[in-house]
Amino acid sequence: MSFANIKIDDPKIVSVLKGHQQPVTSLSFNPNGDQFASSSEDNSIMIWTKWSNPSETGPSYKFSGHKAAVTCLEYSSDCRLLASCSKDHTVRFWIPKILGSSKEFKAHTSAVNTVNFSPDALKIITGSNDKSIKLWDVESQKFIGSFVGHTNWVRCAKFSRLGNLIASCSDDHTIRIWDTVSGNPIHAFTANKGSPNYIAMHSNNHTIAVALNTGVVRIYDIKNHKLLQHYSLHNNATSLDWHPKANYLLTSGLDSKLTIVDIMEGRPLYTLSEQAGIKTCKFNLDGNFFASGGSDNCVVVWKTNFIG
Repeated sequence: MSFANIKIDDPKIVSVLKGHQQPVTSLSFNPNGDQFASSSEDNSIMIWTKWSNPSETGPSYKFSGHKAAVTCLEYSSDCRLLASCSKDHTVRFWIPKILGSSKEFKAHTSAVNTVNFSPDALKIITGSNDKSIKLWDVESQKFIGSFVGHTNWVRCAKFSRLGNLIASCSDDHTIRIWDTVSGNPIHAFTANKGSPNYIAMHSNNHTIAVALNTGVVRIYDIKNHKLLQHYSLHNNATSLDWHPKANYLLTSGLDSKLTIVDIMEGRPLYTLSEQAGIKTCKFNLDGNFFASGGSDNCVVVWKTNFIG
């Protein structure tokens, strides 16, 4: 990893965290801000503490239990749990402390690619290569219902901020919007060229960003069913995340690039190229930091420079 091309006014690297033995697949910051988690194709989860200051980097913890690659993970909004899903067809709920104890349940008949908590942390949704999206009760791990309509692998599914909608994307080239209560589909967008890899819901509850395997990033208005913006940013866009306090969008790609886009101005602000094959990216809760994970098995923590 080379840092020679970082400009003075670019976001700056504050930590390079090593512990995984295979590519990093997903990241999640604890809402409390005291730790964040990463998952990997090495079947493990790492918990990182005191990550924002390289001179005070705290201990890290490795959680083991999944029997295949961990594909996605997320903290609950109340910080009590960390949910993970895996190619071993299971979901686990971890207590994010030193011991790493967890509860496991089989969620699907094939690899599980995505897990997401509802805003109240009482439910989760999961999406799988078995083409289904399922809704679960967190406390009991009981199945509640399915969202049926995708005809190929489900790559990502997310609750809206109000919890009344779910957005999902699939290798069937569609992005679908669902009513959470009824389970009925509301609308579907079609990506005629390329398949969507990842979705991020804006806090306004009616805008989504979608990363496509062609490298394109699209912004949709899901209330009025419109395509708002279209960017060609990567050769394969893998992940994206909205800044929690402003209209900035962070994107990553297998071309080893991170991009920060100013949605109001409609242009990329920064392109950062310091990590191999980036698979995941995420802002922390206040947006002053973001992290990326890639095929170099590392997690890189960055300090932003566009928030006063």
